[in-house]
Amino acid sequence: MNSSDLLTYVIVFLVVFVPYLFLQFCLDNKTRKRDDINMDSIPSAFRMCFGLLGMLAENGGKQLAAMQENRAKDIKNKLIIAAIPMEKEYVFAAEALFGIAGMVLPLLFFMVVTKRMDFAICSALLFGLIGFIYPSMTVSSLAEKRQELIMKNLPFAIDLIGSAMRAGLDFSAAVRYYVGTEKKTNPLAVEFGIMLRQMELGKTRVEALEDVANRVQTDEFKSFSGAVAHGTEIGASIVETMRVQGEEMRRARFNRAERKAARAPSIMILPIAVFIMPAIFVVIGTPVLIKIQSSGLGALMQ
Repeated sequence: MNSSDLLTYVIVFLVVFVPYLFLQFCLDNKTRKRDDINMDSIPSAFRMCFGLLGMLAENGGKQLAAMQENRAKDIKNKLIIAAIPMEKEYVFAAEALFGIAGMVLPLLFFMVVTKRMDFAICSALLFGLIGFIYPSMTVSSLAEKRQELIMKNLPFAIDLIGSAMRAGLDFSAAVRYYVGTEKKTNPLAVEFGIMLRQMELGKTRVEALEDVANRVQTDEFKSFSGAVAHGTEIGASIVETMRVQGEEMRRARFNRAERKAARAPSIMILPIAVFIMPAIFVVIGTPVLIKIQSSGLGALMQ
């Protein structure tokens, strides 16, 4: 099969497939409700084609998720941690959509511009792989960053809530004070705000904290929620529990920073070997080679 036949097949596929997707997208948009979805919390790559992803998720995303149960559970878990109001089927649909787009568009470009089948196939495979892994990598990265932000703000939050309780406020009022003093971009304040609303709707303090721990899914926050729950059950002072937990969180953050600093030398080996050492060899070796050639030793060596 030559390049012209392959280009014809690709164009025919696009002529049939793209109008079908467009019609399905238009029909689904008439019945799809997005009022209950916070689109600002969805990554931009998903948001730009959210309607199309919704249609693909219903038609093929569920089947893909059913075929990969363990991976589907992991992606659902990451979506909960990242607080992305999106089902796991959307991620599988995005993998299929971005993977196909990453293969077809470079294939058409290189076949039309360069007329080289080897460039076209290699670029299609490369960009198709990038498009396939991009959605899950984005979700994992957002989940990890959100956990880091929560852990960064947790010691200060515990100290502030404990100080407010020592000043005479109860636990709910102290948490509400912390939520009111923080920005909306602080994920820990957002989680505490959800916890307060759950408590207003009838959940106990322990149940609301456990729900936050299940969404955050970090050992530090699970330890904090478990200590508060244990102190509540045995009737211990919550203020003292908050003070101890604040010290433990700061110690854990210091130990985590020490571990990262200890890993820095091993991480720097690859950049040094690939980028810095060759440049040093060029800087040192070039004058030597020039001097050898200028002194006539180069001719003798030849």
